[in-house]
Amino acid sequence: MKLMHFIRSIAVTGAIASLAGCAHDITISGDPAALTASTTAATSTAQTQPINKTVGLVITDELRAKEVVSPGGGGDKVAYKPYRDLELPIYVELSQVFSNVVKLNAAPDEATLQSKSLSYVVTPTISTTSSSPSLLTWPPTDFSVTLVCTVTDPTGKLVTKKEVTGNGHAEFGEFKRNFGLAAQRATIDAVQKLQAAMQDSPELRQ
Repeated sequence: MKLMHFIRSIAVTGAIASLAGCAHDITISGDPAALTASTTAATSTAQTQPINKTVGLVITDELRAKEVVSPGGGGDKVAYKPYRDLELPIYVELSQVFSNVVKLNAAPDEATLQSKSLSYVVTPTISTTSSSPSLLTWPPTDFSVTLVCTVTDPTGKLVTKKEVTGNGHAEFGEFKRNFGLAAQRATIDAVQKLQAAMQDSPELRQ
């Protein structure tokens, strides 16, 4: 009997351990309408006219498919695809800064530069962190999104490089069914900061 009880205890412990390590899928970009409203409001507050230039936003299919796993609560983790999720927020932000934005799946060649009349090429790098003190629930209550946007001219020469970090916090009572709420708040914070940083760059208006 003692042997059977010991075996059952080992099995239960193993099952709990396997569940504790699972990764839950979330999205780190929120409602596109809310995002557009927030970036538009930021532009209106700054009273800044868009820069009359066409830029290319480079995010490759390989980056869109890249999955990141980071800590959640209760010993669990969350999984998401930052480049896929943030492509639209970054595009919306750039659209508030420049008069025209073109999505590109790869660094543009000479023919693309000319056909699209690109003045600048923007290449983002994204990194994230997440955490939660909860022992019982898995959604992260704190999240950060760091955006590094490298801007080059058609010859590949560096024009400017902007780095910002957005932070988001959400309590469990706010989650309801939106388990990525902290991440989505971090995304909005990051793109608003990036928009302000670019609008304040005189080198982009030359």
